[in-house]
Amino acid sequence: MPSHEAVRSESELLAAVLALAPRFLTYALSFLTLTIFWFGQQAQHSLIAKSDRRLATLNLSFLAFIALLPFSTDLLADFLEFRIAVLVYWLNLLMLGATLFASWWYADRNGMLAQDVDAETKRVVYQRIVKAQILWAIGTALCLITPLASIAFILLVQLIYAAALRGSLLRKIIG
Repeated sequence: MPSHEAVRSESELLAAVLALAPRFLTYALSFLTLTIFWFGQQAQHSLIAKSDRRLATLNLSFLAFIALLPFSTDLLADFLEFRIAVLVYWLNLLMLGATLFASWWYADRNGMLAQDVDAETKRVVYQRIVKAQILWAIGTALCLITPLASIAFILLVQLIYAAALRGSLLRKIIG
């Protein structure tokens, strides 16, 4: 928030709010991230019929990386022009994807999926996670050119995934 002491006029307040644009951008980026992972995890959970302590631990690990997202988002907002900030944010995304993948793999390999989950649905879930991680990795690699291009690409990927949440692919997974 702009400091009350530093703002003495409407124009100063407007300038202070406009200076917060990177924060709004990274907030939107992270909100989309949470939306994508929330729906992905919900889709997976609707297909998992059983659980055990290991699967619960994997889900708690996923939650730990969700809880880390405000830190990586804040770092990105403060250092939007730095590659390391983009890399930290992407590492957070990578760990979210890795734990989501690991929980699905564990449930699949240990007979915890619902009986009506067919091979095609399993494949689609695996592919959804892997494709997102590959696209985010490409976006992150763009930070070698410029961090802003990297962020723009990651945001574009997230917008596409968010739009796909309404598409038939996830409806097939969710049922």
